[in-house]
Amino acid sequence: MKKEKIYDLLMKTGFPILVTVLFAISMAGLAFFSIPSNDALKLPLPNEGGIYSIIKNTSLFIAIATVSIALIFFSKKLKNVYMPDFFIVIYLVVGTIFTLLFGKQFFNVPVNSLPLIYIVFGGLAYLGFYSIYLIIMGNLPERLKNFIFIFYSSIIGVYFGISIPLTSIIAVILALSFVDMFWVYRRLNSQEVQEEIEKFMVIFSTTTKRWGIGLGDLTCYSMLVTCSFITFGIVNCILSTILILIGSISSMKGAEKYTYFPGLPISLGLGAVPLLINSIIIL
Repeated sequence: MKKEKIYDLLMKTGFPILVTVLFAISMAGLAFFSIPSNDALKLPLPNEGGIYSIIKNTSLFIAIATVSIALIFFSKKLKNVYMPDFFIVIYLVVGTIFTLLFGKQFFNVPVNSLPLIYIVFGGLAYLGFYSIYLIIMGNLPERLKNFIFIFYSSIIGVYFGISIPLTSIIAVILALSFVDMFWVYRRLNSQEVQEEIEKFMVIFSTTTKRWGIGLGDLTCYSMLVTCSFITFGIVNCILSTILILIGSISSMKGAEKYTYFPGLPISLGLGAVPLLINSIIIL
């Protein structure tokens, strides 16, 4: 099989998503087995598991998604070419901080046992700062952007997956899926916002197609598999990963017919099935 055909096959089966979730699983496993308590990685979000926690967490994610997408849309309307880059810089700053905080947790681990950890997180943090510099200079290469978006989305998703209880995760998944469908069909199919939206995507190409996966999508996939791993173990996590990939392939089929297609509903809906089944079993 020729290299081009192998590459096309990998891209059409959601390879960027696979890399994202595998890195998230690796980070979640590293945290689970190496850090004395996952509490050190938890964000200050409601985690009681009750109805108020669900409402607060879901409202927060809906607000972030809605405001972000709306500002991207209106930046085009206002003809402000710098606003999308400003949002990307904010994302990279947050991702760099999370990367440094994650790596900081291993300072208490004996250096001889995990010497490469410091190199990995130090390198990712450096690439984050370097990407910010390149954005300011207006010269961020697409390959570097894709690389840093994938790994930062994984780390941010790990933080959310550890911080938010299962009930809130499921509620957030449902809410963001509806938000995704609404904005894709109501706003984002407009040709006039394509260029701005692509700045917030991991862009990859086959010999015949050009694809894009949103940062929010990748973060949600990472959050889901992390929650699955932490709550129910590696087998459940692998099942969620497989179902997410099946969903992503279905979504890509839909994207072949439309300019934009909501990636979250099918992928997250399928990926959440093992969590729902296990939740019902333990009740």
